[in-house]
Amino acid sequence: MDRVIRYFKNDILKHIIYIGVFWILIGFVLYPAFNTFLSSLKSQDGLTLKYYKDFFSNKNNITVVVNTIKLGLATVLVCGVIGTGLAFYVNYFDFKYNNIINKLLLTPIMIPGVIIVIAFIQLYGESGLITSTIELLFNLDKHPYSFKGFYGILFIHAYTQYVYFYLNVSVSIGYIDYSTIEAAKNLGASKLKIFTSVILPTITPALATSSILTFMSGIGSFSAPNLLGHNYKVLSTQILLAKTNNYMEIASVQVMILLFTGLVFLTLLRHYERSTKIEMSVKGKAIRPVKIKDPKKRKIYMALAGFVILTIILPILTIFLLSFVKPGTWMINIYPKEFGFDNYMKIFTKSRVFAPFKNSISMSLWATFFSLVLGVPCAYIINKTKFKAKGILELLVILPWAMPASTIAINMINGFNKPNIFVGNNILVGTYILLPLAYFVGIIPLMVKTTGVSLNNLNNTLIDASKTLGASWKNTFKKIIIPIISPGIIAGAVLGFIRCVGEYTTSALLYGVANKPISIAMVNALYEFEIGLSMAYGVLIIVITSILASLMMKLRR
Repeated sequence: MDRVIRYFKNDILKHIIYIGVFWILIGFVLYPAFNTFLSSLKSQDGLTLKYYKDFFSNKNNITVVVNTIKLGLATVLVCGVIGTGLAFYVNYFDFKYNNIINKLLLTPIMIPGVIIVIAFIQLYGESGLITSTIELLFNLDKHPYSFKGFYGILFIHAYTQYVYFYLNVSVSIGYIDYSTIEAAKNLGASKLKIFTSVILPTITPALATSSILTFMSGIGSFSAPNLLGHNYKVLSTQILLAKTNNYMEIASVQVMILLFTGLVFLTLLRHYERSTKIEMSVKGKAIRPVKIKDPKKRKIYMALAGFVILTIILPILTIFLLSFVKPGTWMINIYPKEFGFDNYMKIFTKSRVFAPFKNSISMSLWATFFSLVLGVPCAYIINKTKFKAKGILELLVILPWAMPASTIAINMINGFNKPNIFVGNNILVGTYILLPLAYFVGIIPLMVKTTGVSLNNLNNTLIDASKTLGASWKNTFKKIIIPIISPGIIAGAVLGFIRCVGEYTTSALLYGVANKPISIAMVNALYEFEIGLSMAYGVLIIVITSILASLMMKLRR
């Protein structure tokens, strides 16, 4: 009888969890997106395609769409060359400092994009430190280059997004079958033939996956186009412009175009993910790093290593250096001359200046907490149960991956600008909680994916043994499953927090007086010529993300 009661209670708990996760995903992912779709079709006369016709009948709008796709494709090409080249440089060749370079190459993924953009402006902008130094050294009458528009944006993307290729290709290199390479050499195959026949097929899934991720990131980019775009308009910046002028129908049309593009590429991503799981397996001998014996080649590789290190750390050093510039002292001179702790004192002594930092930490923690509450059960249901509707659940979970940040923000506005049942018939637009909820939606796939990786390493016999011994589903989940999958949970939580704490795109569309985040405060300080204060905000974020990243690595070990 007791066993029947326990089974009945466990069954009820399971159904409550199933209903809960679907309620949240439908209410905060699907419902807002559906409202945006309706907003793009609604008019006073009912449903219509008028806004789509008006949008595509304007040549400027078509140019914006073309610019967006062009930027996405160019980002894939440039990041593919850089990221793949660096992956082989670090993992294929054996040299003294490859471990240090490997860690440095991962640095950009830990730093919010808006901070990098501002640092690059201070280095390469019209009055930037490097630009001014070149003008001074060569006695130039005009700027040696233009760090704005398409190429300025692409330069930023190259720095921040090559990591997708670098990470994925680095993993794929470990799966190259070295015995096959040796066999090809013995048969007289040339180096080009070995690369195209053995190496390239192995890394192709990684290249495809990275291309799709980079393309989606490129078309949804906002920080660089907003601060450096000049006359080069893309959909993400036009969405903000339409929203600011209260043209929500046009904003909704633009969002749906981005969303459709993202869905197409997300479909390709899922296809290549499946093929990657099948193809990537080590057979024979793993590849061995090649030692560079030629002294001249070794010097060239070491020089390249030095250049890579300098390129990566220069923006970070710039952020730290300029954070100590005293307010109002760097206006005319090329280089700052007066330094102090004034900017940090201002942040921690003035409540108005400290508020954005406090808001970002608070909202990121809330978003991370929400993602834990939803993501862990979803990952378990998808990876470890025979739940009939888990395919639909997985689709809802992954859907935010197809949504650029601007799309998520507009969806939240359209979904919660009037009372609805999912939030107790309240209106959330204009409230503090809407922004952390938008952050939460953006990191749902990240939490589910990282937790899912750990769940795939969980032996089902442990769960079966727990059930056989009479443990409840709740106790099994709490005392066996959670401890084993904690590395994935920790990774997802830390990466989610890092992604939220410096988020700029969603923030620019949703923030209000009560929840102004640090990313907005940084950009505002830049426009008000308080460069030191902007950089001090950036240093605080970098320190926090670095500490969390180090903690994540230690806890995972």
